[in-house]
Amino acid sequence: MGDPITTFKGILILLSFTGLVIPLFDHRKESRRKLGFYICICCLVATLALLTSLTLALSNSSESVYAFNDLLRLDTYSAYLAMLVTFGALLVAIASSAEMVHWPTALSSYSLMILALAGINVMLFVNDASVLLGAWALVAVASYVLAGIKKDFSSVQGAAKYGIMGAASSSLLVYGLALVLGITGTSQFAFNLDLIPANAEIIFLGAMLLVSSFGFKLGVFPFHGWLPDVYGGIHPILVSYIAGVVKMAGIAGLLRVVVPLYGVVGTKWIPTLAVFSLATMTFGNLVALLQKNVQRMMAYSSIAHAGYILIGFSAIAGPESELAFQGIALHLTTYVLAKIGIFVALAYLMRRGVNLSLEGMSGLGRKMPVISGSLSILVLSLMGFPPLLGFWSKFMYLFLSASDIAPWLALAGVLNSGISVGYYAQVIRYLYFKSPAEEIREKKGDPEVLVAVIAALLTILLGLGPFSLILSVIQ
Repeated sequence: MGDPITTFKGILILLSFTGLVIPLFDHRKESRRKLGFYICICCLVATLALLTSLTLALSNSSESVYAFNDLLRLDTYSAYLAMLVTFGALLVAIASSAEMVHWPTALSSYSLMILALAGINVMLFVNDASVLLGAWALVAVASYVLAGIKKDFSSVQGAAKYGIMGAASSSLLVYGLALVLGITGTSQFAFNLDLIPANAEIIFLGAMLLVSSFGFKLGVFPFHGWLPDVYGGIHPILVSYIAGVVKMAGIAGLLRVVVPLYGVVGTKWIPTLAVFSLATMTFGNLVALLQKNVQRMMAYSSIAHAGYILIGFSAIAGPESELAFQGIALHLTTYVLAKIGIFVALAYLMRRGVNLSLEGMSGLGRKMPVISGSLSILVLSLMGFPPLLGFWSKFMYLFLSASDIAPWLALAGVLNSGISVGYYAQVIRYLYFKSPAEEIREKKGDPEVLVAVIAALLTILLGLGPFSLILSVIQ
């Protein structure tokens, strides 16, 4: 399987080199843009293979592996998440071949996707503040440009708002790190908590600044202001990447920087994160109920799911911390498959001239059975419908992990899942129980349809039991 450090070096070199080389092709020739697409696919497949090898190698060791003078810490849990986002990036790249490859900015798009993925991979294994800041800047800038890469009005508007609020988020990150690292006396995140109990208040303030910064990437309330305009306004293919891949940067920050501090934050940890969780999932679900445009509806749904994931982060400080970590990883799997599949499906419908409002999607279940069926399965998974993967990740892991330490939070999660049925069911009702708005037929073999089907099938198959393989790997 190879040495983990050597394997990770290969991953970074592969992603960095490919991301920098792709823009050198002539974007004016479609054949060169297609060549850039094929190189992107090959790079992602190779990266996924290397990450699989890395995960298997790390799973055979009970201890983390430190690399580059302890600047990075390689462990199985983060390796699995890196595999997950790389697989998500591969799905988006495949789906993009129908439309994005024809854009004049296609080569820049593929380059930014790969470079952002490189930054996310570093963040998932980061163990030092200097490396964190570099990786964060790479992911942030790449995602801002990617949001506006189509250069239409809604894309530019969304990217501008994303960039402005992102600057505020980066400032919070620097302030939070300054407080935490100033007290701990080290730039590495292997904090010696026994040395800092007297400064717990400052550490708590620093931790909350860091939660705010990483919460921006996740769309946590009240740091969500950019998300509806970006997820709900730019091209769905780009949204699928930002929602399904870039969002992992926020998770990485919480896991690598904030979670090690929960021992110092103490009793404030659970109520503080629980309040963020409750506000985020309630806001996301209630506003999603009011939406008539399915893309904007799924944007607010993404906010709600950030709230669900924070239930797991709240429960890390409780007796079921192992269950909480498992729930976070499983629900991220649910989320990545569902959001990429759904937004890719919406991109296909948009390309076929379908209005993405509920009325515009009326009766598509009869006219486009494959894409409608895939969309319905993914929506049901987000809803938590058994035996799909979303049921296990949400109800059996995330909510159950908090039932002992914060039963009110687990109950709030269940109630919010009930609220979400109100808008998820609307999508299915319009697909199957409304008369078709127009005559339109499905084309077999389109890449977006293929990606949506893959995401739906994996959601079904993992929900039938094999998700236990994921748990056995990340333990």
